[in-house]
Amino acid sequence: MNRTFRNAALPLLFPLLLFLLLPLGARSQSRESVTIAGTVRDASTSRPVGSVNVMLQDTARRLMYGYAITGDDGAYRLEYRGEADSLVVAVTGFNIRPQARRVAARTQRVDLAVETGELKIREVRVEAPAVVRRSDTLTYTVAKYADVADHSIGDVLRKMPGIEVAKSGEIKYNGKSINKFYIEGLDMLEGRYGIATNNVRARDIASVQVFENHQPIKALKELVASDRAALNLKLKEEAKGTWNATLQLGAGYKPWMWNGEATAMYFGRDFQTIDTYKTNNTGDDVSRELTSFYGGLDEASTLLGVHRPTEPSLERERYLDNEIHTVSTNAIVKLRKELELTANAHYVHDFQTSEGGSVTTYYLPDAAPLVVTEQSLADHCTDRTEVNLQLRSNTERHYLQERLTFGGQWDADYGRVLNDGERVDQRFRLPKISLRNLFTDVRRWGRWAVNFRSETDYTTQPTSLRIRPMLYPEVFDAPADYPDALQTLDSRRFRTRNSAFTAYSVRRWNFSLNAALNAQVERMESSLAAMNAAGATLPAADTLRNDIYWRRLDLIVGPSVGYRIGDRFSASLYVPLDFMSLRTEDRNLGRTTTDNRLLVTPSLTLQSNLTYNLKFSARAAYNEQIGGLYDTYSGYILTDYRMIASKEGDISRTRMQNYTASLSYGNAIRALFGSLDVGYRHARHNLTYGTTYYGSLSRIEAQLRDNTSEGYNIDGRLSKRFDAISTTVNLSGSFSRTWSEVLRQDVAMQTTFDRVTAGFGFSTRFSKAVRLDYEASYSRSQSRIEGGERIEPIDVLRQDAAVNFTIRKRWICRVGGEHYYNVAVGGADRTMFFLDAGLSYRTRRMEYSVEARNLLDTGLFRSATQSDITDYVYSYRLRPAAVLFKVKFSLR
Repeated sequence: MNRTFRNAALPLLFPLLLFLLLPLGARSQSRESVTIAGTVRDASTSRPVGSVNVMLQDTARRLMYGYAITGDDGAYRLEYRGEADSLVVAVTGFNIRPQARRVAARTQRVDLAVETGELKIREVRVEAPAVVRRSDTLTYTVAKYADVADHSIGDVLRKMPGIEVAKSGEIKYNGKSINKFYIEGLDMLEGRYGIATNNVRARDIASVQVFENHQPIKALKELVASDRAALNLKLKEEAKGTWNATLQLGAGYKPWMWNGEATAMYFGRDFQTIDTYKTNNTGDDVSRELTSFYGGLDEASTLLGVHRPTEPSLERERYLDNEIHTVSTNAIVKLRKELELTANAHYVHDFQTSEGGSVTTYYLPDAAPLVVTEQSLADHCTDRTEVNLQLRSNTERHYLQERLTFGGQWDADYGRVLNDGERVDQRFRLPKISLRNLFTDVRRWGRWAVNFRSETDYTTQPTSLRIRPMLYPEVFDAPADYPDALQTLDSRRFRTRNSAFTAYSVRRWNFSLNAALNAQVERMESSLAAMNAAGATLPAADTLRNDIYWRRLDLIVGPSVGYRIGDRFSASLYVPLDFMSLRTEDRNLGRTTTDNRLLVTPSLTLQSNLTYNLKFSARAAYNEQIGGLYDTYSGYILTDYRMIASKEGDISRTRMQNYTASLSYGNAIRALFGSLDVGYRHARHNLTYGTTYYGSLSRIEAQLRDNTSEGYNIDGRLSKRFDAISTTVNLSGSFSRTWSEVLRQDVAMQTTFDRVTAGFGFSTRFSKAVRLDYEASYSRSQSRIEGGERIEPIDVLRQDAAVNFTIRKRWICRVGGEHYYNVAVGGADRTMFFLDAGLSYRTRRMEYSVEARNLLDTGLFRSATQSDITDYVYSYRLRPAAVLFKVKFSLR
């Protein structure tokens, strides 16, 4: 596609998208209600028959559009809104012979004559369906997907069609992350739902509910649309109102290993709690279940860090050399019917060791590629804690939320690198303290609604990075007896986001006025100084110091207009005006920069329920991103042992256009789910960040030079459940292309980056005793330089398979393997295999197991990746072959 044509066409996409989708709303609006009414009479006596069920269905008798119960006069009345040409009116009742009549889909009178007779009931076995849809709620029956090999509810969720559970623990429905996770309607975990999916037993859950288009704030229903789903766990009766606790102990060799877990949980009507303590050195990263997936204000980041080996694309248990302890306590109490108090506290102590090597190839303009070879090892020690207290009330008239969060993190890292035979030692320190408060108040009076939200946080993080020796003494021009370097960076940030809107609805229209006042104040002081063996430092040069005060204020006002046709169609247009004031003081250079401007960032959102199963959504948006504190420093900062950066103090500005469309399908009767997402983005930047290489030293600098980047992506997925053979099949695929400009050695190179992925997987039970899980993924990535040499693509294939054998419901044998293929890796490591096995014995309360890992004793993993115009081949030391014994006891 010609780039000039693409850029010229951009302004047309916004109105074109609206023009193409308006007929959806017009068509939905033009649908007229069909009324079918009549009387049910006895065929022999012509008397009215009361208490008879009359249903309106599709011609295949699979969907029910409505139903009624006849009164004493035998009358009924049904209404239908849809596009079907024909319908079926069916009648059933006690001692009534079932009857169905096909009729045209138009307003008419349909009288029915029924026959009575003795009702003979045969002995039948009633089984709950695997998945049922009622309006926007899907209910999955856990017993249809679970088997004796499943421990937690997370194991079962992975087999449910339409539901994905990522390696990180994040749950998606039809390709989109869920916005709430409930247990019996209560959100106790506040986004850290991995605690539940990994610890709540599958046998305690009766069903899993998915609420489509879920708006968690009841007072905003029908005012603020949502395209995300929520998930709710429904417990079995025997699991409600009772305590359950489990204790697990394990030991193994090679090396000497331990594993310990203790959990306690209680799920009552007015009180819930989950408490855990976990420790191991077996490579199991139990801290992942403490990750929050709800989002919010982004965490403060740091520029410094130890150079570590790149983690491989394997399960972490294969390579993670760790010693970890985690403590988590979570509780929710219903003080009144709609008033909840939630408390969450987490602590993690984690020590990790890693070792590996890499070969990085940087493609340069009009020169031979630069190749950097490194061997590295690193120790990472972290202590993290977070305490969260929240009070929340959620009614249809009033929503109130007050949440206070304290967080602390203390990192101490050590790294060693061999760069072309030269050894470099690195030490990094990071103490970080943060305090955050969130307050939300929503009130609704009939058609009126008022919403106020305020989120404020403060973070401080002084960091330091010590390098011994500094490979590039020319940076300092220091004496020979000062061969080392000390980089310090102290940053503090205060940030507040305050917004309010008032909304009024008139029939199908919704009008709102939005206002916001945001402020962000930051201070950064940094110094890069030469150091001697005793730890003494020389004064840092002005070019190696920073003292920056950064402040941004935003006053945002703007109207929003929405249009809704029931739950069939909704559209909203938001046009905010952002009066921004930005001030940057470089106190080291005595320079002050201000930028005051008006930003207009409109967005258009459309949603349509085309049918009960098929849903469509689209969004078009324009926004401007203004650079932050880390985009404005002029003094050089050493971010790791061979990378030094300066941004020249100029303020970056990026103007972005984003267009997305999504089509999702969920048919509960056929257990078929799928989605298709497409997107296009275009960005214009005023700054170009260029890299200049001096051997292996990388110097990053910003230049005032306009450049653009753009790209598009297509993602699709399909999931189907075959109940007859107890099998769930998943398919996925994607393609993305990005055009961008890369500046190297002061030469701009136009690049294109393509990525293709495909995935296939299934979980099937051949019988009650045998289950097979299989998953395969393929990816191809390729970079191209306009007018430059061709860069070979990288193809990667991964396959995972596991077979579970169940013997007399107590013995479970598992054999699993993985296969990796990477075309860019030479030699025997291009294809790699792993093999595991396990055996367990279960009673109702006890489980004994033995696990054998990495039976082929593969000691090194090699892989290759590609990004923009850089090739990266790396290796990583793996855990050796090992055997682990575990004993697990359950209180109930």
